[in-house]
Amino acid sequence: MARRKRATSISSSSSSDSSSSSKSAVALPPKKISKRPKKRRRSSDDEEKGVDKEPETDPHEEFIAASRCLSLQQCDAAENGDVSEDEDIWASRDKRLSKMSPKIQDRYKRNYARLLQLAPSLKPLLGDPRKTSELNIIMRKMDATISATRSNDTSCLKGQIGHYAAFNLHSPIMPPIYDGTGSRTHLGSNHPILTRFVCPVRELKEFSKDADKAQKKLQSGKIKMTASTLLAFLWAGDPPGEDYDDNNMFEGMFEGYLLERTMRHIFTSPLSAYGGETQVTRTCNAALHDMTTVEAAHIAYGCLQVHFGISAKNTWLEVDGDFNYQDFYNNIIDLIEDLPDPEWKDELLKAWTMKLFKNEEGRDSDSTTSRDNDISSASHGERDDDLAQVRAQMAARRAAKAAPAHPPSPPPSVSPPPPPHDTAPTRPSEPTPSHESTPVPPATPVPAPR
Repeated sequence: MARRKRATSISSSSSSDSSSSSKSAVALPPKKISKRPKKRRRSSDDEEKGVDKEPETDPHEEFIAASRCLSLQQCDAAENGDVSEDEDIWASRDKRLSKMSPKIQDRYKRNYARLLQLAPSLKPLLGDPRKTSELNIIMRKMDATISATRSNDTSCLKGQIGHYAAFNLHSPIMPPIYDGTGSRTHLGSNHPILTRFVCPVRELKEFSKDADKAQKKLQSGKIKMTASTLLAFLWAGDPPGEDYDDNNMFEGMFEGYLLERTMRHIFTSPLSAYGGETQVTRTCNAALHDMTTVEAAHIAYGCLQVHFGISAKNTWLEVDGDFNYQDFYNNIIDLIEDLPDPEWKDELLKAWTMKLFKNEEGRDSDSTTSRDNDISSASHGERDDDLAQVRAQMAARRAAKAAPAHPPSPPPSVSPPPPPHDTAPTRPSEPTPSHESTPVPPATPVPAPR
C-alpha cells in the first residue's frame, strides 16, 4: 500500500500543476495558490513591493524550464512497459486525463519534450516511486523560478514602460504616467492616452468618434475587455491602431511599437528597447534561456507584460475583472500557431527575430525551435469574436492567393490547311524565287587572227 500511496502522490501533484505547462518556453505567472498554515509562500504583493527574500532556487540552474505534464509521461511509460503500476493507480490517472482534450494533451507532451531538451536529467525521476520526494522538490523549484522570473520582468518594466508608451522619446505622455506617488491606479482605462492602448481594437471607431464616452464605457464594463478581445496596442501606428481596418484585421497586427520596445527590453536588454546599437554589459535573457529565434510564446509573453505594465493594477492578479491573463497568453499562442496562412506566421516570426537579433536566421544558426500550441479556456462565444474574425479573413486571403489571377485564355483555333493546287502558293515569310537568269559577265573579246 505504501508504494501505491507514493505513486499516487506523483500523479496528483503533476495533475494539479498541469494547467501551467504552457509556460515551459518562457516564464509565466503561476496559478494563484492558497497559503498553507504555518508556511507562508512569497505572495504577489511581496514581489511587487520588492520584499527582499532569499530565492528558493538559482534561476540559472538546470531546471530553469517548467512543465507539469508528468501524468501523461507516466501513462506513456506504463504503456511502453518502462514502469509497472497497479490497476488502481492506472484508473485514477486515466480518469484525470480523460478530462483533457486531445489537443491539450498534445500540447503538454510537446512542452514536456521541450523540457527534456533543457533538463534531460529529469527523465529518470518520472514514474519511480522511490524518487517522489526529489521530483516534488524539483517541481517546487520550477514554480519558484517561474514566479521569480515573471516578477523580475514586471518590476524592471515598471519604471520604463511609461516612457516606451510615448511614440516620440522627446515628447512624454501627458498627463504624466509617473506622478511621483508610486501608484498605478491612474493608468489603464483611467488614463486618457492609455485608454486607447487597452481599448478593444474593434471599438476604435467608437473611440475615435467620442473618446470620453468610450472611456466611460470601458471603465463601467459596457465595453468588455476579455481574454479573447484583441487590444489596440497590438497594432502598428501612432496612436496604436491608427490604420486598423475591420476588414483586414491581420495587417499591422503584432507590430505595435510599445510591444516591440517591451520585447527588446525583456529579451535583449533595456538599452536596446528603442532599436539602436548598444554596448551590452551582461548576458541577455535570450542567451540565458537559450532563445535563438522568436516563437509564438515569446510574443504572447510580451503582450502579457505590456497589458499588465500599462494597467491600473498595483499588484499582479491573474484575473482583472473580465480579463484573464493566462487565457490571454494562451489565446495569442493559439492565434499565431493556428492561422490558416502558415506563410503569414513564418513571416511574422522572421520579422520579430530580425527585430530582436538583427538576423532573420536568429541569434544562433543551430537553434532548435519548439512551438507551443495552446488552447484557450475562454467560452466558444468569446472565441467567435475577434479571434474567429481574424482567422476568417486570413482564410479568405489565403484562398485568394491560391486562385489564378486571370482565367486561362482558350487555345487558339487552328484553321484547316487549304486544298492542294497545281502550283503551291508562296509563303509571304519566304523570299519569292526569281525566274530571271543569273546575269553572266560579258565574255572577254578574242583578238582576230592576222
